[in-house]
Parts: sequence; C-alpha cells; structure tokens
Amino acid sequence: MNKNIKKFFEIRTYFPKGITARMLILIILPIVLSQILTGYIFYRRHWQTISNQNAISFAGNVLTVVDLKSTEKFEELQQMAKKNFMMDVEWESGEQIQKRRNSKRLEKLSLKYVYKFLNQNLKLPYSLSADENKNSLNIKIQYPNGLLSISSSLKSVFSKTFYIFFLWMIGSCLIFISIAVPFAKSQVNAIKNLTRVIGLAGRGEDIDGYVPSGPLQIRQAGSAFLKTYTRIHRYIKSRTNMLSGISHDLKTPLTRMKLELEFCDDKNLQFALLNDIEDMEKMIDSYLSFAKGIAPENSVKLNITKTIQNLIRKLNKGKYDISFESKKEFFAVVRPLAFERAISNVITNAIRYGKKKISVSVKKESDKLYILIEDNGNGIPEDRRDEMFKPFARLDKSRNSKTGGVGLGLSIVQEVIHQHGGEIKLLSSEKLGGLKVQIELPLK
Repeated sequence: MNKNIKKFFEIRTYFPKGITARMLILIILPIVLSQILTGYIFYRRHWQTISNQNAISFAGNVLTVVDLKSTEKFEELQQMAKKNFMMDVEWESGEQIQKRRNSKRLEKLSLKYVYKFLNQNLKLPYSLSADENKNSLNIKIQYPNGLLSISSSLKSVFSKTFYIFFLWMIGSCLIFISIAVPFAKSQVNAIKNLTRVIGLAGRGEDIDGYVPSGPLQIRQAGSAFLKTYTRIHRYIKSRTNMLSGISHDLKTPLTRMKLELEFCDDKNLQFALLNDIEDMEKMIDSYLSFAKGIAPENSVKLNITKTIQNLIRKLNKGKYDISFESKKEFFAVVRPLAFERAISNVITNAIRYGKKKISVSVKKESDKLYILIEDNGNGIPEDRRDEMFKPFARLDKSRNSKTGGVGLGLSIVQEVIHQHGGEIKLLSSEKLGGLKVQIELPLK
C-alpha cells in the first residue's frame, strides 16, 4: 500500500516511457510555460491597467457631456463632444431605455471597468451596448423627457492588442514546436537505429550495413559498439575454429588407439579402454555439432508451426505417441538450420528420456512465441535444472536412461535460443508429469 502511495506522488510515474516523448517534453514544456507566464503577466500588468485607464477616460468623457447638457446649447455640445472626445451625441425625445445584451467576453474583459465608474458617478439610469462588428460603443442615458445617446468607438475601452499579442504568442509557440518535433525525432532515430542493431547482434544476425549516425555522442557509442562487436565476433570465430580443428585432429589418434587395442590380450582392459575411447569420440562429435550450431547463418522468416510438424514426422516414424497442438500457423525470424537443430535436440531428448508419450505445442502471448515440449518421463529435480545447460552435464539416473549423450544437447539448444533473443526454461509438466521444456522466442 505504501509503495502504491509513493508511486502515485512520484512525477516519473506520469512521464511517458519513450525517449521521443520525453525529449519533446523537455523542448516544448519550457516554451509553453514561458508563454503562459508571459501571457499572465501581460494580462495582469498591462491589459488590466490599460483597460482600467480607458474605462476611466471614457466614463469621464460621458460625465462631462452629461454635466454640460444642462448649461450648453445642444448643438454646441455636439460639436464639442465630436471635437474633443470623438463622440456622437444625439437627443431622442420621449424615448425609453431598451436594454441590449453584450457578449460575455466584452462584459468580462473591458465593459466591467466602465460599469464600475459609471455606477459610482452617474446618477441617472443608463444602458451600455457594444457592437464588435461595427466597432461601436453606445450609452443611452434616461432623462424624464427622453434619451441622451452617446456613441463612440469601441477602441476607446477595448484594445485588440490583447488578441494580437496572444495570437502572436500562440503562433510563435506552434512555429517553435513544428521545428522542435522533427529535430527531436531525427535525434531519437539514431538511438533507435543503434538499439535495433544491438538487438540484431545479440541474436547473431548480420549488421554489416550499420553506419553510426546522429549526434556526436551517439556516433561515438555506435563506433565503440562496432569495435567491440568486431573483437568479440573475431574472438568467438577464432576460438570455435581452433577447438573444431583440435577436435578433428583428436579423431586420428583415437582411431589409432582403437586399432591398437584390437591386439590387446587382456579382454577386460580392452573393453574398458574401448568404452573410454567411445565416450571421447562422442564428446568430440557433440562439440563439432555444437560448433556447427553456433556457426553464422542468415535469418529468414520461417513458418514455425510447419517446421516443427515436419521435424516430428522425421523423428517419430510411427514409434512414439507424439501429439502436436497449434491454433494457427505462426511465423518468426530465425536461422533455419540452427533452429531446426535446437528443436530436434529437445524432441530427441524427450524421446530418449521419456516413456514414449510426448506433447508439443506452439502458442502466442503478447509479442512472444512459446514452444512447449513435454514428456512423461521422470523429469529433472528443480535444483539441478540450471546445471543441465552446462556443457557435458548429464543426469542419466534421474532421467532413467542407460544410453544418454555426453551432455552437450541442451547447451547447444540454449546457445541457439539465446542467439535468437529468446529464453529456454526447464519446468515440470502438469499435463504428462515429466519434464516440460519451454522455449520463448521474440516475434519482433
């Protein structure tokens, strides 16, 4: 519960996970916040001050006209108002005030200041109406015998600078964002490309076409990765070639030893030594198979379902009870020969160590493909399962086999699956009661 509360108040919980979105936030957020802050300061300091001053000026002009009406001739009042205040003054005899509604925006932004000063100083009933389309502001003041109508420009109390300022502010913000988004994407694409290439290298695929690009630091990281990849690839290749050569060379003296043992008079000694030599030959053959399994090979999009079905037909030959289940055909990018060799090794182990009943199934969950191979043998103790992936590890007693291999089968399978970016696990089979081998392959 405490962890959930802590997570709720952590800012990073609400941040996007992708680097593109995070970079855009780092670029755009300061721009937006600075524009909002500038707009707020402008509204509070500039707009309100100007609106207040305009309202005082307009209200003062109206009050002056009202005061002069009782002392000046009306024609002279009209001329003075036109000349000094840029107001049109008319008299409507016998008319009554008809109130008109103004837009809420004008009422809230500018007219509220005019109302404030008129209400404080004008003792006569009045109505105030504004027309943005005609750019006019009209005030009608009620007298006992008629209406005094005063018209002026709406600009006298309402400044459109406010809108121009905010339109420019929003427009400039959008311009900056339109420049920032492609720039951020171009920088992120270099990182994505490097990530993709690292993934390909992790699966043992070819990366010869990769050229570091993007910002200096990413190019440096890409160059460092290529150098490291080349060194590791060269080391693995030289090690594999060296050990393969040694394994081939060892076959010659082993064959010679077998021939010499044929002339040995001590049959017990001959039998024991021949068994040791055969074990050594098995180890050498297994290592050569292992080296073959990790050899470079181009990846292709393979029909996993049909490939496993074909392997089952080749290995079964009508001797075993092997069931296969797959709701539909699944495809994955794999190295065909290595993948077939790995699956063949697992099924062969199930045939060898099980009791002739095997279940193979293929299913998809999220963006991963799962291959499950189960048997009804004695299984492998949970505390010994990790050990079985080590080269030359054997557990024949627990699997009830007298003719097991030399213990490189699962090592080969694990190496191949890891090269494909997948995982392999040894579990207990709930369906058949023996061992369940779970192979997990990425679909992306």
